[in-house]
Amino acid sequence: MAIDVDLRSLKMFIAIAEAGVISQAADRLARTQAAVSMQLQKMEKDLDVKLVTRTSRGVVLTEPGEVVLAYARKMIALSDDMQRHLAGKKLVGRVRLGMVEDLAVTRLPAAIAEFRRHHPSVDIELTSSYSEGLARSLKEGRSDIVVGDPARFTQAAKSYISRELVWCASRMMVFDDAAPLPFILFDGTCSWQDKMIASLAEAGIPWEVGCRVSTFSAMISALRAGLGIGLLLQEGVPADCENIEGRCGLPTAPCAEFGVYLCDNPPPIVEALAMFLRSGY
Repeated sequence: MAIDVDLRSLKMFIAIAEAGVISQAADRLARTQAAVSMQLQKMEKDLDVKLVTRTSRGVVLTEPGEVVLAYARKMIALSDDMQRHLAGKKLVGRVRLGMVEDLAVTRLPAAIAEFRRHHPSVDIELTSSYSEGLARSLKEGRSDIVVGDPARFTQAAKSYISRELVWCASRMMVFDDAAPLPFILFDGTCSWQDKMIASLAEAGIPWEVGCRVSTFSAMISALRAGLGIGLLLQEGVPADCENIEGRCGLPTAPCAEFGVYLCDNPPPIVEALAMFLRSGY
């Protein structure tokens, strides 16, 4: 049986996946929550699969939902690319892109490389910094597009990228059951670090600061030295460290959400890269 899913439904599903809450997705789409819920139900019926699981905190994608999300992003990106080609608009110029250090070890660089392969006349100037620095760079006109912690930005994001985090520690680290668990913390505020502390408190796990760091590289060094447990993206876990999910009574690790932020009145080249980063991730 042929399946016909329109682009509007795909955009709706992407919004739900990125927001994690149907009401927030409805706000982004300027539609009612009831209308978005009904469209999601119709999409599930048409595809004959369950795309999301509803929880007290919102919705979580099922395994088929993850597959549909990947295809949806690619299809939207291809649609936009087709429209540009039909309009005879070849992407040419320079884009100044900034991202937090954590994302340098993910699939995001591969997505950037793929974008350059599709648009060889585009030059990308890439920088890495803290989210606070990225927010200033965008505000002061030194960046065209940045990807960072939404807690550090005052403007609305163009889109969001959500990634699972994992508890990790040195393979040589020995845990004392009678002592509080040591954790490596970043100086300053970090939205997923705040989620970590909240989840430990909710689980009633005694913990202490094993080490404080100010950079991602310092976090990796402290982790490898066995100074405590870290919270990282799976791709960022060093080879001599391991995922300790399920050990020491640790709760499920929280997710990290990154916002994609664009300059004021972004040109088509910036809009295109933003879409490609989301679809390629």
